[in-house]
Amino acid sequence: VYIGAGIYDSTAGTLMSVIKYNLYPLRARINLLIQGFYNEAANIMTEDTARFYLRNASPPYAIIDSALVFPEYDGLYAFSFKNGSFMTNYYISVKHRNSIETWTAGTVSFLTYGLIYYDFTTDASKAFGGNQIKVDDFPEINYALYSGDVNQDGVVDIGDGSLIDNDAFNFASGYLPTDLNGDSIIDLADGVFTDNNGFNFVSKITP
Repeated sequence: VYIGAGIYDSTAGTLMSVIKYNLYPLRARINLLIQGFYNEAANIMTEDTARFYLRNASPPYAIIDSALVFPEYDGLYAFSFKNGSFMTNYYISVKHRNSIETWTAGTVSFLTYGLIYYDFTTDASKAFGGNQIKVDDFPEINYALYSGDVNQDGVVDIGDGSLIDNDAFNFASGYLPTDLNGDSIIDLADGVFTDNNGFNFVSKITP
């Protein structure tokens, strides 16, 4: 919706400013899991905040809007974007404090006055480049974002492991990027994810 889109007010002798807003925001419900935060035995994930980005469908994939979201419950993130247009193709990317940035496999489109539901968990292929890891086989197969990118440079490597080692040596605790399993304690259990994913050369894959 546009208000006062460049209209000249002859009475006041001024040009009205352009104001743009969405009467109906773009609503999204996205299901995803985070490798280190997922408990395979209990089939649940420790809930944590993630940021979602709405991006143009063509290079350079500019960010149109973003939303910082805490899940409603196990892996379900419900939120809205105030910017953007209905019936337009977009990528959605997600970043988490110590996970690999992950994009939707392809573009998505918001139906008029509607919402989108996107489930990353059902298959690795739901992420661009198949860039997810299987974290569960029973009672259903689940896939998750790779954990271990502590410094958020897009690669899981020794740089991330060093940060975990330093915090573990200093008995660090709390809500830290080096806490890869969500227990608020930095120890060897966190380092396992960087070791394994670093060994497998895990990095972000984007269009």
